[in-house]
Order: sequence, then structure tokens, then C-alpha cells
Amino acid sequence: MLESLPPWFLPLFAFLFGALVGSFLNVVIARVPRGMSIVHPRSRCPGCETPIASYDNVPILSWILLKGKCRSCGIRISPRYPFVELAVALLAVAVVRHFGATWWALAAFAFVCALVALTYIDLDHWLLPRSITIPFIVLGLCASLLPGGPGIVSAAMGAAAGFAAFVVLGFVAERILKKEALGGGDVWLLSMIGAWLGLRALLPVVLLASLQGALIGGLLLAIARRRQQTTALPPPKPTGDAEVDDWVPPEGAVPFGPFLALGAAEYLFFGERLVAWYLGLLTGG
Repeated sequence: MLESLPPWFLPLFAFLFGALVGSFLNVVIARVPRGMSIVHPRSRCPGCETPIASYDNVPILSWILLKGKCRSCGIRISPRYPFVELAVALLAVAVVRHFGATWWALAAFAFVCALVALTYIDLDHWLLPRSITIPFIVLGLCASLLPGGPGIVSAAMGAAAGFAAFVVLGFVAERILKKEALGGGDVWLLSMIGAWLGLRALLPVVLLASLQGALIGGLLLAIARRRQQTTALPPPKPTGDAEVDDWVPPEGAVPFGPFLALGAAEYLFFGERLVAWYLGLLTGG
């Protein structure tokens, strides 16, 4: 049946579906860290709290037509909302093109969506909610049974090894540095990545995350130091959690979770080539 469809149909459907999911992820990103329902109430303007009409809630398009403003009060709406929608739409197309119209493609898209949500939540709040990571560990173990998945043995070993490795690494780093070196949420995130991508993926993902984290984090710290000489940086956004809100991250610092998520996405699409490249470096081939 799919063979009878025009070649542009599946990518277009994936793009539209991804944009809708991206709109939902904006709600998840905004509400989950605050312990709010992702179902009720309906989406509202962050300024005047007027419920957003359905015709003003069309992914990407509504923000463009309204010129990034609320129809009711005219407050500026962050461009991050359409950016997330566009990014998820493009990721949906990438998943379909890479894995085809398969059940594993649908599962992989769900995994990517979880990575997107966790990335933005961690950037906003330095928090990786277990209400997302733990259910997705279970989903990853189930999805591993699908054709194209890593297999239940590799997934189970990956989930266990990801958790254990970060616990041990965090314990050692804490003893050396005399302070907490790794967030507890990173442990569950790496376990989730192991459940979805399998044991073999863990080392490449951590290496990618560490390399990119060092490069981007170092650049952001340098920029922050220069900005600090001329202007004060705004305080972090409140989360509603007193323990979390009492902790203030260093100027220009970034959490490690987004880099783990980026490394996992890179491995999902380019895993075999990344492994071959890495092994070639080790062997000189």
C-alpha cells in the first residue's frame, strides 16, 4: 500500500505529525518541571493567561502569522516555541528517511521526542525529571524487541550498565573533587539511552557528549566571563521546587544532560559509522 503513495507523501506526513508533536512537547517542557498537568488547562498566553484559540495554536504557522505576539495582549512569544516545533518536525522526517515506515521508526521518534523534552527542561531548570526518564527506560526495553531495535539482552545490559557506570563515576568524582560532580538525573538519562540504543552505544555516546560538552561548555564559559564584565546575567527561572531553586548554577555553565541527549541522537542516526570511525582511530585504519 505504501508503495502506491507518491514519494513526497510520507515525508510530508512525518513533517506535519512531527510539528504537532513538537507543539505538545512545548507543553511538556513548560509544565512537567513544575508538576503541572500536561492535559489541563489548555494552552494559555504566558502574559495575560488568555486561553489560546485553536486557530492561533497551529504549529509554526500561527507564530509567524501573529508575528510572535499574543493576539489578546500583544506580549512577545518566545521564538523557541516554533523552533521546537520545526526541530521535531525535521527529526520526524529524518527518522522516516533513515528507518522507513516501520514500527521501529515510530519507536525511535518517541525516543527522540523524549530527548528533546529532557534537553530543554535541563537547560531551563538543571533538572531531568524521572517522570520522563524511568517510563522511557521501560518503553526502551519493550521497543528493543522490535525489528531494528538493539534486542532485549543488549537493551537490558545497556540500561543496567548506563546506570551503574554513572553511579560509580559520580562516586569517584565526588571523592576526588569533594563535591557532587554529576547530577542524579544524568544517571537515569544514560540508563534510558542504554535501554533504547543497547550496550554497544554507551561508550560512543559518552565520548561524543564529553567532547561536545567540553567544546561548547568552554566557549559558553568564555562568553559568560566577557559578559560578566559589562552586565549582570539574569537569575535562573524558578521551578517551584525550593531545593532546586536555592541552587544557583555557575555563570555560563551548562548541564551535561543536553550533551548526552545530543550524543544519543547522533548515535541513533550515525551509530555504525561513528563506531567504525572511532575504531579506525584506535587501530590507525
